[in-house]
Amino acid sequence: MVDFEIEKICLNQIICQKKDNFSVEENIIIPDIKPDILSTIDSSGNIYVYKKEIVNGRLKIDGGIYAYIMYIADNEQNNIRGLHTIIDFSKSIELDNVNQNIDFDCNLCIKNLECKILNGRKINVKANIEANIKIFSNQEKELVKSVNNMEKIQMISNSMKINSLKGKGETVAVAKDTITIDDNLADILNSEISVKNKEIKISYNKVLSKADVIVEIMYLTEEEKINITTAQIPLMGFIDVQNISDQEICNTEYEIRNINIKPNNVEEHSIFIEIEFSITCSAFESKEINIIQDLYSPEEEIKMSQELVTLIQDKNIIRDVCNVQEKIDVSEINSNKIYNIKACPNIVKENQLNNSVSYEGELVLKILYESNITNRIEVKEQTVSFTHTVTSEKISKNSNISTDIEIESKDFICMPDNTVDVKLNMNFILNIYQKSDVNIVNNITVEEYNNNNSNSLVIYFVKDGDTLWKIAKKFKSTMEEIATVNNIENIEKINVGDQLYIPKYVYTRASQ
Repeated sequence: MVDFEIEKICLNQIICQKKDNFSVEENIIIPDIKPDILSTIDSSGNIYVYKKEIVNGRLKIDGGIYAYIMYIADNEQNNIRGLHTIIDFSKSIELDNVNQNIDFDCNLCIKNLECKILNGRKINVKANIEANIKIFSNQEKELVKSVNNMEKIQMISNSMKINSLKGKGETVAVAKDTITIDDNLADILNSEISVKNKEIKISYNKVLSKADVIVEIMYLTEEEKINITTAQIPLMGFIDVQNISDQEICNTEYEIRNINIKPNNVEEHSIFIEIEFSITCSAFESKEINIIQDLYSPEEEIKMSQELVTLIQDKNIIRDVCNVQEKIDVSEINSNKIYNIKACPNIVKENQLNNSVSYEGELVLKILYESNITNRIEVKEQTVSFTHTVTSEKISKNSNISTDIEIESKDFICMPDNTVDVKLNMNFILNIYQKSDVNIVNNITVEEYNNNNSNSLVIYFVKDGDTLWKIAKKFKSTMEEIATVNNIENIEKINVGDQLYIPKYVYTRASQ
């Protein structure tokens, strides 16, 4: 009977990645209290998801688009007006070889929002959405880490430091505030929502997740002026993860579940904000495991069963700041007022080397400005190229890297020469890990063994591909005994053609 010890590890492996594009649209009726629509100026939106699940091999997503349309009114003054609407959607995306118990991440973003005027009281709003999906297999595996009665066992093994999934949790938190403005509010024209200053603290089987929700609101006053106000709202949630310690590496994701931004009916000159978030945390522990490569017994017939698994190693999160400063030639603005610039970063190309990864990307700038030509607000899109390199000893050429970019801050100044000086700070967040395919031993059994070989000594000539371990295992001897009999100083070094005396293993020595 072989007495061995088992260790459990949880493997968090990406088994499938998929990108899917879909559209949702709806016809919107202009409310009676608003004037007819002549033309649209700008459209934008925020996406939220209140339910995601895998059903019958498909990912089912239920959510909505919190959309804004800024338009020119069809009246003598051609006033600017804002229209707010919510477009609900339910989407099913087919996935290969998945079941209900699988784990997944799904990030949705609005690529663009299109508006088509059907008549003065009706418009068609179409949102084009990109879904980035990762499917994980969180499998708990058992491996044999050691054998207790080693006096009968010959074994070679090596230790390996891996990252094992400790646990995953989720909570719901709400960012809520009422912000005061100095004007008489007529319409909310758009809102941008972002999560910044993320941090976590770990204690007592809980992860405390803290962040700031930044809400930038463009609004129209009753005096027909356009202003912008910004709210910074603290967000906090406790996530249960059993047996977690402050040594664990945590991946924390924020996803909007519901949005409510509206003029405050109770208090004048104020805007009510309530945004519900789902916060998920995956905690990974770093642990050292013993990988048995091979074993045998000179006295018994031992069989070991192995399984090929993919282990995660050297998991790290790296943050780096990229500063972009660019002069944009937009002569049509002609030093007029710029109300806002929205920035959307995209990575076009990346080059990964040892100790660094270089990025080439584009910033799509959407500039909302006052035009002298039309005496209205216009929108201009401008693309700015950028490059950035992140350097770290934790990066290797074989690292698996997932990169997210967040806009930390932005500033723009209209210059006298009809250019706009744009300054942006972007946070690069790199999720890094290594993958290793390893055979683990998950069971050891003993079978009957009848050693009929009465020879106490065998002469063997070393062949190509032989090692002392292979020879000892073949003849049911030990490396130590072969090395002693043949005066071998380095058991790692034998030469093809060497003549070796192979002694028969005698267990009685070990039992004395």
